[in-house]
Amino acid sequence: MNGTGELNRMSSRFEILRPLEEDTASKLLLVHDNKRGEELRLRRFKTQKQEEIDGLQELFRQLAAVPDPHLDRLIDFGSDKDGFYSIVAGPLPGETLPEVLQRGPLTQGEFETVATQLLDVLSALHEVAIVHGSLRPEFVRIAGKSAADWQVTLHGFGQGFAPRDSSLEEQIRAYRCTAPEQWQDGTTRRRTDVYALGCILYEALTARAPFDARALKELRMKHMEHDLTPLSKQAAHVPEWMTSWVMHLLAADPEQRPRKAGAARELFQQRVAPDVAPRPETAPPPPPVSPPTNFLQHPVSAPVTLPSPHLGARNATSSTIPIAAGPHVAANRPKRPTPALMPAQRKTAAPPPQKAPAVQSPLKAALKMKPVLIAAAAVLLLLTGFMLRGCGAKPEPVKNGTAQKPR
Repeated sequence: MNGTGELNRMSSRFEILRPLEEDTASKLLLVHDNKRGEELRLRRFKTQKQEEIDGLQELFRQLAAVPDPHLDRLIDFGSDKDGFYSIVAGPLPGETLPEVLQRGPLTQGEFETVATQLLDVLSALHEVAIVHGSLRPEFVRIAGKSAADWQVTLHGFGQGFAPRDSSLEEQIRAYRCTAPEQWQDGTTRRRTDVYALGCILYEALTARAPFDARALKELRMKHMEHDLTPLSKQAAHVPEWMTSWVMHLLAADPEQRPRKAGAARELFQQRVAPDVAPRPETAPPPPPVSPPTNFLQHPVSAPVTLPSPHLGARNATSSTIPIAAGPHVAANRPKRPTPALMPAQRKTAAPPPQKAPAVQSPLKAALKMKPVLIAAAAVLLLLTGFMLRGCGAKPEPVKNGTAQKPR
């Protein structure tokens, strides 16, 4: 493997045969290697920004150093003669997981083979702080005639989510394993991969995606609200511990998932999964977490440091370029206040709620009329005084039972 950024000196070695696919970040070509005499895959990333190219170079340098048989092995990588970053890999092995599932959901034995190998490769990546970030079933390939000799490989590093100029159905398929935190603010860390793995394994046991939607906005809301059918109702052919374990990976709250693939693998090997409590509508702030006793063996979960993305970008991995979401996602992303307010801040920063007009009681209304009543009473007293004055002389005493009229 070259990997020194010198593909430009080897451009005459590869003859482009035809394009295979294209997404928001890269283009995949089928090429003929004149040196090896075989057909290979060449993926050319579209960016020419040096910072992003450096990120890709570091990503694939790290991937090349991970000795795992379930990784898509690279033959060469670096910048080509036109300044684009490219990687060269062998022919695609076997079938994608969705192609396998066209024949029906995986049996318990097949599922254990696929889950074990995916957990192994993700654990190896997470231990060296590499996060895939855009996992989905299409990036899982299976080679072999039966489950006993299946070989699972993981692909899709550095790629975007949705293919270019794709249909709405294809866009939904591309984003169907995106974690709630990615929909919310683009956060990508090891627990994000764990969630995506849960989506993949749910689909492996049911041959259907856990979150069914007809629009990206609906898909986002279902992920955010954890709106899915429990796996135990969809996969009655496997043990309860297995469906419970997959649902544990799919917890909407990142802190309720295993912190990394290695922790999920330990639970899988023990054939147990803790119960995942439903999220309350208004969750109280989590208590402060004290650091573990052995920090090296049990690192505190935290987002992996990523290059600073531009506004509206998504990160595919821990050390690669920001992957643009595309206009079809930006149009369906809910508008957020700028800057975003934490729940504690909203109490002081939010505008005061509009009060409904209060219904006044008769007493309160009468009190408000007090000045008017006082003025009316004064006028009435004055009129009474004038009337008494107008009556004139006092009446004379009654004589013989008859009152005398005043003169």
